[in-house]
Amino acid sequence: MNPFRPHRVVAAALFCTAISAAAAPDSGDRYRVTTQMKMAGMSMPGKPVDVCTARANPVSEQAIPKDKDCEVQNFRIDGSKASYHIVCTGKNAMSGDGEMETLPDGYRGSMKAQVQGQSITMSYEGKRIGGCDYATESPEAMGKAMTAQACEAQLGSPVSYSMYVGPKAACPTYKAKFCANVNRTAEQAVDPARFAETDRTLGAAIWPAIEGCGGSRTAILAKACGRAESGGDLDFVGDYCPDLAPRHCADADPNRSGRFLVRHCGDRARALAAQQCEGRGYTAMQSSPYRGFCHSYAAERLRERNAGTQGQPANDASATAPAAHDAPAKKPSLGDRFKALKDRLGGG
Repeated sequence: MNPFRPHRVVAAALFCTAISAAAAPDSGDRYRVTTQMKMAGMSMPGKPVDVCTARANPVSEQAIPKDKDCEVQNFRIDGSKASYHIVCTGKNAMSGDGEMETLPDGYRGSMKAQVQGQSITMSYEGKRIGGCDYATESPEAMGKAMTAQACEAQLGSPVSYSMYVGPKAACPTYKAKFCANVNRTAEQAVDPARFAETDRTLGAAIWPAIEGCGGSRTAILAKACGRAESGGDLDFVGDYCPDLAPRHCADADPNRSGRFLVRHCGDRARALAAQQCEGRGYTAMQSSPYRGFCHSYAAERLRERNAGTQGQPANDASATAPAAHDAPAKKPSLGDRFKALKDRLGGG
């Protein structure tokens, strides 16, 4: 885009330069760019950045420091000099006027801007240090290469589904590969145990990803519920298919499905507990065929009691203490605003 995006370009520039320098055609100019910003008596120099630009007059809109939310207006060239107006929107909105000129070995320029009533001056200079392959080393080409690398790297991560699915996807051409991976997860999730694990660990990401790839959690769950019923996994039925639970209360094995009975078949669970669990000593319980059920029944009753006593006491000091996020937001300092704007304009 332009030679003033160091934070997003430096790493890619080093990578692309290393792999293409040996055989790169001499189609562009490599400049070493330095910047400096001044604001309210403060001065902040930037680190030199090497970038590749198209072989053309360096006094062009491409050489103006800006990001994607900035628009260059009234760009005019007069001999070896140029002038322009720039407007940036968003978080660090600003507007300003700048000028630049061609040098024997590069270019230089400056910009004066107003940001929240503060006057800021930015100066920059690019010195040609050699040739480069603009097709692969330009900021645009390096940005595309970095995007492609990120798209490839995240193909197996459903958490990154928004990169591939939806109108704002950054990697729409990779959607088919991403969905192939997602659909494999969907096929495995029809197994009740895999469904429960997937829902617990990846639910917030995997289901939107599956839906974006043409599937649905509802359809997969229906298959998993069918398998759970046929396999006798009534705990899964109770947890994920509660509408199916009533028809299994009468035939559920108390020892294998004790938790299911206690949570979803209260009448039968209480009757079994009264008959087989209450009043029995430790020795008698150890030899009882209902030992597993009685342990499940006791554990569930304890869980319910504990859940009912988790409320915070009214006189708990933390109940009346103001939350950290309720504190008034700290107003950004002049230095903070200076740094934020400097980053936006690519000042290194």
